[in-house]
Amino acid sequence: MNLQTVAENLRNTIAGKEMLLDTYKNPGVNPYPKFVKEAMIDFLEINIAELKRILTDVEQCRPEWNVYNCPYTETCHRID
Repeated sequence: MNLQTVAENLRNTIAGKEMLLDTYKNPGVNPYPKFVKEAMIDFLEINIAELKRILTDVEQCRPEWNVYNCPYTETCHRID
């Protein structure tokens, strides 16, 4: 698996969760009690935001970087 595949999988996951979020926000679609809908909406909004931040990180990765040429060696390519 390469970074492009990971990024595409994240985009698909985000899109699916956004569709699910729309379902929970539509008052006539689901039969769940209000507190369940509100909890799911909160959970999905947080989860989608986290996935978008991860996607941003993945999109900034450069597969040609390694432990010897990465400008962020101290934080991402540790040798120990």
